[in-house]
Amino acid sequence: MTAYLTLAKSSLASALFLVFLTGPNALAQPLASFDQWEQKDFVGKSVIRFSKEGQQAVVEMVSNKTSSGLFLKKEVDLNKTPFISWSWKTSNVLRSLKEKNKQGDDFPARLYVLTSTGPLPWQKKTISYVWSNYQKIGSQWPNPYTSKVIMIAVDSGAEKVGTWQDHKRNVQQDLERAFGEKFDQVDVIAIMTDTDNSKQQATGWYKNIRFSEQ
Repeated sequence: MTAYLTLAKSSLASALFLVFLTGPNALAQPLASFDQWEQKDFVGKSVIRFSKEGQQAVVEMVSNKTSSGLFLKKEVDLNKTPFISWSWKTSNVLRSLKEKNKQGDDFPARLYVLTSTGPLPWQKKTISYVWSNYQKIGSQWPNPYTSKVIMIAVDSGAEKVGTWQDHKRNVQQDLERAFGEKFDQVDVIAIMTDTDNSKQQATGWYKNIRFSEQ
């Protein structure tokens, strides 16, 4: 287990293969409040704070050469609610990284969705939406730790740092484009701000994560 988590330190979804194999059947919108998500620390321990902006719950993740994430184990029916929407912002992007290499697999904001066709690790497939440090928005590539995780850049660069960015993605379509097959459900959702490879610092804020019909 230790060796596996070391391999997966910057690939949160890889760790999910062993941590979460099943989930509850309930489907709800929005998702559970952030303080009910489970924290996993891979390298060091990021500072995670919970707050509110108006009526919306916000989680702040402060990464200083660390890699920690929040996980929510939940089955979501993608045939009924294929869209995921969320808002995030970051304090900064990271410098001088080769994001497609293991040494550069750090991002100021990530959101993972994991699906499964069975209980074994090779039956798990994951999309990782990222705020890229410099990749073109819309670009995608295999995670350097495992080809079972596909990265998709939905924000990029420093231009919009410090401002909330709102996103909506059709998870079912993204999974099918990435892996060539249709998936009926998501099993786990996770978020992470990580800087362990670059030895830098970044803060990410997340709110309003939910699934919907359209």
